[in-house]
Order: sequence, then C-alpha cells, then structure tokens
Amino acid sequence: MTIISFLIAILILVGFHEFGHFIVAKWCGIAVERFSIGFGPVLWRKKSNKPFATEFVLSGIPLGGYVKMIDTRTHTDLSPEQTLRAFDQQKLYKRSMVVAAGPFANFLLAWVFLFGLYLSGPLQVKAVLDEPASHSIAASSGLVKGDEVRGFAKLPQDSDGVDMSLEFTPIDSWNRLRWKLLKSILSQEGFVLQVAHSDSGDSRVVFDHQELQTLNMKTDVFSQLGLSLSKDISEATFQLDIGILESMQRAYERVYDISSVSVMSIRSLLTGQASLKQISGPIGIASMAGQSAQSGIIAYIGFLVLISISLGIMNLLPLPMLDGGQLVFDAIELIRGKAVSMPVREITSKVGIFGILILTGIAVFNDLSRLFHG
Repeated sequence: MTIISFLIAILILVGFHEFGHFIVAKWCGIAVERFSIGFGPVLWRKKSNKPFATEFVLSGIPLGGYVKMIDTRTHTDLSPEQTLRAFDQQKLYKRSMVVAAGPFANFLLAWVFLFGLYLSGPLQVKAVLDEPASHSIAASSGLVKGDEVRGFAKLPQDSDGVDMSLEFTPIDSWNRLRWKLLKSILSQEGFVLQVAHSDSGDSRVVFDHQELQTLNMKTDVFSQLGLSLSKDISEATFQLDIGILESMQRAYERVYDISSVSVMSIRSLLTGQASLKQISGPIGIASMAGQSAQSGIIAYIGFLVLISISLGIMNLLPLPMLDGGQLVFDAIELIRGKAVSMPVREITSKVGIFGILILTGIAVFNDLSRLFHG
C-alpha cells in the first residue's frame, strides 16, 4: 500500500509539474522532444508521427521527471524551422514563463485539490484546547482545558491586543488555527486569540512577540505554547458547509499559509534555528503517503497538497539545477542584457548538484534513523 500510494503521488505531482512546463512551452511555440516521468531506463514510450511531436515516456526511477526541449546549445544539426522553435532562441519572457510554469502548476494543483475538499463538506474538528502544560505560555495566560478558539489576529508591534480595531479571522476548526499558529511561530510575530470559555464567556488572549521569541524551534513549539487539540473530540466534530466562493477563498488561504510556513521553515533551517533532523527524504515521504492513504481519501489528498506545494517551493530554490536557478540566470540576463555564459552555468550547476546531493544525503539519513530508531 505504501509503495503504491507513493507511486501514485509521484505520478500525479511530478506529472502535473512537468505538464506545466510542457503546456506553456507548446503555447510559446517551442518544440518539446520528450516528456518523461521518472529517470533511467524507459519502461514505456509513445510518440505520434506528426511534425515536432513529443515522445511521452515512463522511466524506471520514479523520483522526478523532465521536459526536454530542442535547444541549439545541445543540438548541432537543426533545420531552420527547428532552430526557430528552439528553447534558447525564444525571447527572455517566454523562456522564463516556461521555467516558472512547473512550480506554478504545483501550487495550482494544490489549490484545486483543496477547493474540491472544502466544497465536498469534509468532517472537521473544532479548535477545542487540551489542558496546557503548567510551564507553558497558554497556562500563564489563563487558558484551560475545554476552551475553544474562535478567532485569530496578528498582534501589531505597538498593540497590547485590546485594540478593538483588530481584524480577527474566524476560526471554526483546529486545522485552520494550526496553520495560523505555525506562521506566527516561525515569523516570531505575536498573535491574539478570541477564546470562548465554558464558564466565563469570551475573552482575548494575547501571545506577544517577546514570548514567541523565547521558543526553541528545535523542539515541540506547540507544547511550549500550551496549545494543543483536546483529546476528547467526540462532540467537537462538524461537517464543513460552505459555498463555491468561500471554498475558493479558503483554498487560496490554505495554499498561501502552507507556502509561507514552508518558506519560513527553510529559512529556519538555514539560520540554524530549526534542526536538520526535520528534513525528510523519499523513504519518509513514501511512509507518509502510505499512512495518509490508509487514513482515507481526504487524508491522502491533504498529503498530496502538502507535497505539491513543497515540490513547487523546492523547485524555486536558487540552485542551478532547479527552476529557481534558471530564473536567477534569467534575471541576470535581464539586468546585463546578455545571457550567462555556458562555462559559468556548468560550474554553478556542479555546485548545485553537490548541494542537492548533500541535502539528499541528510534526508535519507534522517529517514533511516526514524525507520530504525523511531
């Protein structure tokens, strides 16, 4: 089940990413030689006899994919018509559009999945809190077991949280609250909760900037905050019932929140605030795919959303072998008025490959450590 779930995820996510490159290249009149899901030995291929037809391929190593376009830098025997449709002969904005289309496709796919989920009326859990640890920030703020969070707002730098002009985002589920909290935690920005107490009515609970700056990002931050979902959720579940427009808006909000948290997590890793042990590789992702698939279609789609956004962000990293690296070259070309030379591209590509190999090694080591040591 784990392997099948993982392969389906790769097929969908990588396929849609590469389709983004492919369809925009076609729109720009660029000739695409091959569309491949996977690397290595070819397991299946299909190609029509039409001029400039694309060969569609499934390869044996399902850990990525690629779209190969005609390029005068790698082809020496092109006809005039082929040269006209070569990738490197296109205007800069067309080439940048093709490169950016892959990551954009992943964000779009995540939005479509979420829109469908919200529109289907999924089962949700209210943001009812468990008993906070005695040493936590929530405990010192007076929160107790059974309190329900119903609103969330960022805390402005010069505010004490009592300001009545604060705009609160309605919180109807723990999942919605969780992403808001993660954004504030990673950005170390204070926030205010609207909380319904069972015996004393509603109140505002402030978590200020200084308190968030004391959190240790290498351990469980929710435990330090004292904010966790109540274990007694039998009466806290409900069916989400929203229309098309709100489903669209919520899907956009969730994609934005997850993207923001992902980018800030990468920043925390680079600055040493977060532990490298948090990085997962193919083994960890495959395990998550299997666990989510066993939990049901909604959990599996939620997993696909997270990985699709992660794939989009990863490909935007400014490493030469990734889409983000190519966009950096495009930006340099726009500023200088001429393209980065091939020798420079080759050197930086080698550095990029080395960096990717290091990250992959860390991720696989972490996966194996979790597998054998828990």
